[in-house]
Amino acid sequence: MFGRSEKTASLQSDIGATEANVQVRHLQRLTFSNIIAILLAGLGSFTFGYANNATSGSFAQTTFIAKFLSGNNPEAVINGILGGFLGGGYVGAVIQAPISSRWGRRVTTAVAAVLIIVSGALDAGSVNIAMFTVFRSFTGVGAGMLLANCPVYMSEISPPHLRGMLVANHSIAIVYSYTISSAFALAFHFVTKPYQWRLQFVMETISGLMLLCSLYFLPESPRWLCEQERYDEAWTILKNLNKTEEDPEATIAAGEMAQIRAQIIEERTLPRGYMYIVKTPHLRHRAISSFLIWVMGQSTGMLVIANLTPTLFAGLGYGTVLQLALAVVWCVCAMIGCYVNAAIMDRVGRIKLLVSGGYLCTATLIIEAVLQKYYLDGHSKAGTSGAVAMYFLFIFFYGSTIDCAAYVYISEVWPTHLRSYGMTIGLSSFFWLALAFITPASSGFASIGWKYYFPMVGVCLVSTTAIAFICPETAKLTLEEINRKFGDTVALELSSADVIANAMLKGGTMHFEEAPSAAVAETKG
Repeated sequence: MFGRSEKTASLQSDIGATEANVQVRHLQRLTFSNIIAILLAGLGSFTFGYANNATSGSFAQTTFIAKFLSGNNPEAVINGILGGFLGGGYVGAVIQAPISSRWGRRVTTAVAAVLIIVSGALDAGSVNIAMFTVFRSFTGVGAGMLLANCPVYMSEISPPHLRGMLVANHSIAIVYSYTISSAFALAFHFVTKPYQWRLQFVMETISGLMLLCSLYFLPESPRWLCEQERYDEAWTILKNLNKTEEDPEATIAAGEMAQIRAQIIEERTLPRGYMYIVKTPHLRHRAISSFLIWVMGQSTGMLVIANLTPTLFAGLGYGTVLQLALAVVWCVCAMIGCYVNAAIMDRVGRIKLLVSGGYLCTATLIIEAVLQKYYLDGHSKAGTSGAVAMYFLFIFFYGSTIDCAAYVYISEVWPTHLRSYGMTIGLSSFFWLALAFITPASSGFASIGWKYYFPMVGVCLVSTTAIAFICPETAKLTLEEINRKFGDTVALELSSADVIANAMLKGGTMHFEEAPSAAVAETKG
């Protein structure tokens, strides 16, 4: 009887510590180790962005035009280059899922980096348009792998209360790469040698080399290690990422680790693959939600404008130098928007930002189309200036509401054993809609002009409204707790996980290979 009372008192003590953990968790500060890991992971996002944007400035460079776009149908060549990259990107997004699930997030990033290094070097050395387009497609494969894999990794190493801000680094790194790529395109414009256009792809290759080298310092995802039953390795990484001077044992993270372990054990016997997702109602809900996010994101026209900014500014009557300079300023506006998005996402929530962004971008596109209809011929300086201003307002709206939140949302709504597959589903709409809107864009703007915006406007309005009704909010929840939003069970509540972690700390051990599962029953009793 006395032993039972002691046990109850001990459990009550653990529960008291748990309540303290709940209060402290939302005040927990970001650690230096977590910042470094996120920044290193962001090199993958940066490499994707540089690879994606490398041709944007090239389309305005005189040597590139002379070598590849001087034929009878330059619009078709541009469409082929853009379509080849995006097609390759889709292939990369698909194949990264089994690679990531089997060999881990770091290996997936390494494979992508090697692809970009090799294909970037061969693009830089291309002797004809066929060679350039083929290896541009291989660059797309590597870029697609990075686009899908990097936010997954970031979401799996981020503490719940700051996950939105940290995973937003994926989008911020992409925008940084767009800005730097555009700045290099402007700088290379003043190189008068025939190899001028090749320099952009040399820089792309260097970014891939930097990424490959950075993997030596990057830890593996703790959640992937748990899937492989390497719990102590996972705990060592999670502890190093979260321990502070005030909490040297990372007791807050210990509760999360116990919850991760319980959830993965619960999911281990479940099937994998796309057919299982299609057949299972709660996973279909996730798939539809993930797919809708980038249907809306791409139908804003962002990637069309990003890939053709110099070309579109040329259509408004600006010379080559000003085209390239305005493209740099456009990227800076995107960067400012991303910082706003990262700062407010965990407070406002993902879905509110995505829905408001969809409607704001739609309104901006409509105004842009109307201005181009009446002032594209340049007879009114005020009208032309208004059209340029709409491009900048558009990218600020997009960056501050959609860009970061879209990647964060798709990466966090899936259970660990299906997260890479789910990211592929979400990015399928990214690449399919990009192919649908970008591949014919150069010819479309040349033939029907401002009217080309309206198919995007229609799709954006419908998909934004659908998101408002279909997609649940996920802010401030652990990746395991998000399961409840889609009708799943949570194997171990975070409060119970904290009790287990505190009990283990009292016992002087934090070995998760044989975690005291009996404690779960105690907390439920």
